[in-house]
Amino acid sequence: MPSDPIVCPFCPLCCDDVRVDVASGETDVPCELAQLELAAAVQTLSARIGSESIDSIDWNALGESLSLHPTPVVEFNGATIAEAKLLETLVAEGRIQLRIADAASARALDQTIARDGLLGTTLGDAVRRAEYFWVIGNLDQHTPRLKERLNQSGAALEYTPTATIGLLSRLHELLGGLANDAAGNPAAIDPSGAEPDRLHEHFRNSRSTVVVVGEAAFESGEEVIAGEMLLRWIARWNEAALPITGGHDGDDPIVSRVTLLRLTADQNLRTVIRWRNNQVAPSDLSPPPVATIRVGSPVGDVAAPVRLQIGGVDPGQSLAHAYLPAAVPGVHHADTTIRGDGSVTLPLAGWTDSTYPRRADVLQRVLGDA
Repeated sequence: MPSDPIVCPFCPLCCDDVRVDVASGETDVPCELAQLELAAAVQTLSARIGSESIDSIDWNALGESLSLHPTPVVEFNGATIAEAKLLETLVAEGRIQLRIADAASARALDQTIARDGLLGTTLGDAVRRAEYFWVIGNLDQHTPRLKERLNQSGAALEYTPTATIGLLSRLHELLGGLANDAAGNPAAIDPSGAEPDRLHEHFRNSRSTVVVVGEAAFESGEEVIAGEMLLRWIARWNEAALPITGGHDGDDPIVSRVTLLRLTADQNLRTVIRWRNNQVAPSDLSPPPVATIRVGSPVGDVAAPVRLQIGGVDPGQSLAHAYLPAAVPGVHHADTTIRGDGSVTLPLAGWTDSTYPRRADVLQRVLGDA
């Protein structure tokens, strides 16, 4: 394996400690996502339409043969900064519609953050300073090594598969009782009892709690209300500036703080849209349309079928009627990306060659550009 590690381009963590065997694509990190994508990236893949392999592509006839809409809906997974700039231009010109492949929980948080703001943190700060992590939802699917990173901090971790409205309501209730209690020890709290009471006591005795939100963090159908309740609870907690029991820094009490950590898969795209338009379009926060073209591998357990997939792992006919291989940024050519927490811009190196065109170039050819 090469002596120099690379920045992995396949999830919002952008791990920078990954070493890869150039010939096989094998890696030394325990990440199934990286192993699968890297192995596919160094293989010689065949273009196909349906079950039939194709040796040469008639670009002029391809769109017609796939019955693509004149303004197709494109789902572009893991866009780099350069790719995001192209996508924003194509949208502005009316060439494509863009689908953001976010789940309902993520869209609900986006909607509330856009309206109310966010007291957030970065992965680096969280690992250095957190005394307690409250993890909601599933971290393994889109950020397979995030638990490994959190464990490096030595802080305690608490996992909640789904933050229900009942749980969040109880946290609000306990916070209200504590903030209004002059003694700071409301008798209603049972730290050995129900989950919210136990969580509340951990938050109460931690100088820095980080709430980490993963996939499917809220109950289906409750995402908007639950997302608002979570973010408002974080804001209320920090407004209360509650002192830790027995904690003092000189004459000043040490207060308990709570922040949110999110790693967003489409960080580059949203950042470019904000750069150019000073906002994210409202359509980015609404239920996404059904994509007809997907760039990159399918995301999530339940992926919708498309007429064409460009690059990534070929998912077969059930998820892509046609497949065109393409060169991958961070593998076959250089680019830049922003870590999913928005904290840092990282270089993506090209460390092996490809005979295929870049995936952004393939998309433009499909759209009819020369």
